[in-house]
Parts: sequence; C-alpha cells; structure tokens
Amino acid sequence: MPDLKIALVYFSATGVTAAYAGAITKKMTDLDCRVDQINITSFDARQKPLPVCEYDAFIFGFPVFSDFAPIVVNDWLNLLNGCGKKCATFFTYGGRTTGYAHFHTGQILEKANFKVEFSAEFLGPHSFNIGGWTALSERPNEEDLNIAGEFADLAVERFSQPEPSGFKLQKPFGYNQILEIRQKPPKKTERGWTNPVRVDGECDLCRICEEECPSAAFNVDTGLSDIEKCIGCMHCVYICPNHVIHIDARMKDAYQNFLADWNLTEAIMSAKKSKIITQPWQANC
Repeated sequence: MPDLKIALVYFSATGVTAAYAGAITKKMTDLDCRVDQINITSFDARQKPLPVCEYDAFIFGFPVFSDFAPIVVNDWLNLLNGCGKKCATFFTYGGRTTGYAHFHTGQILEKANFKVEFSAEFLGPHSFNIGGWTALSERPNEEDLNIAGEFADLAVERFSQPEPSGFKLQKPFGYNQILEIRQKPPKKTERGWTNPVRVDGECDLCRICEEECPSAAFNVDTGLSDIEKCIGCMHCVYICPNHVIHIDARMKDAYQNFLADWNLTEAIMSAKKSKIITQPWQANC
C-alpha cells in the first residue's frame, strides 16, 4: 500500500463534522497513511494558504446548512487550485437532507482543479439542538462510525490508483433555479431567531466567540452578531465557556413546525442511514 500523505480539511461549527473527521483520520492512520487535519471553521483559518503541493490527496468534510455547504466554505473553495490532486468529500446533516451539497461543492472542487473520487453523508445532531430541538441527538452511533471507517478504506483505495475514477454526479432537479435565487438574497433588516446574542450573565470577555466566528460576524463588545454576516451556524453558542450566548428562545417551539413542514418525524430521521456515494444517482435531492 503506498505511503499517502492526506490533508483532511473540515469545517465544524458544532463538533459533529469534527467527530467524523476524527474517526476517518484514525482509520486512515491505522492503514499507514499520514493524515493532517486542517480545521477551517474560523474566519482567520481560511485566510492562510492551503499547502496543496505538500499532500498526495485531500478529504473535505463540511456540514449542510439549508441544502448547501456553508457559503463561507464554498467561497473559500473557489479560491483554491487543486493542482489536479484527487479528493473525496463528506457532508454531515441533522436529519432532513443533504440537498444540493454533494453536487454543488463537487462542481466547485472540479473547477478548482481537484479530481473528486467519491462522496459520503453522515448523520448527527441538528445544529439547532442547542436551542431546544431534539433531532438525532443519539447520533453518530456505531453504525455511522463504521461507515466512516469504510469511507477511509475507500479513500485509501481510490487515492492509491494511478488514474482518477471518473466520478460524476447527476445534476439535481431544480439546481439552476435555486442558484439564481441564492445569488440575489433579500437584504436582512431584522435580527432573526438564529442570530446569536449575548444575554445577561457572567461573561469573562475571553473573546473566543469573536475570534472563532466563521464569518467574522460576532462582536464581543456589543454582544451581537452582525445579521448580514451571520450564517446561523451556532458555533459561538456551542463554544462559549460561560454559556451566555443564545439564540431566540422561540426556536424551541419552531421544532414542531420544522417537522411538519418537511413531513418528518423523529422516527423517520432516526431511520436514515449514513452512506457512501459512488454512483451518479445516489445524491439526488
């Protein structure tokens, strides 16, 4: 087996994607690969150049926010030059769908001169569980982590082959139309329920919320997130050591509306399986 040096690049606002990145790294290390984890969650982390030439191949792991990888991630990927290196992708989601993420991010990586070999999707707690939701709170489970191990096995196999696999996903229905809508987002005029704020409490002013914010949206002095910059990822809420950053309390009651709007139940979400995607039709919306 070739001695591969792999970069596992990931964005993890709530720790779910990081957990899968850890599982994949462990398995690949057991297979005698050298793996460097590169965490690009914070805004500052994405200001550093990605040392593409130092690695044989790449794995990119991102959460899904409203059918796509985070906009700050896709914007960053557009700036890269993959130099023809092979890569694989995986996406984490909280029980609804991965939407257009596989296809859209795959297109960006191909345009950036990476060769996408395959993809995968893994289940985990929804980001809004921090606001009172209970979506997939028991995931990842042993089966999910086993699939992550199989992902690592396949990555080593594909990265060791001399030629690309020719992996190409079918374009999802409605993809062009949704891109047109996303290119002209309405201007935000009011604070949304998912825009975090600091509430009354003992705050040490450690500034980790501001330093680690993925979109440079949180201002520790005002205790507010910039509604135009904030991507609603919940990172500041999850990492606050004093637990004084919250989203609107009404989000808890919105959970039942979320389930009803998407014809979901907790049983339906729990029945979903993490999976590896190697065929063109497997990632359709």
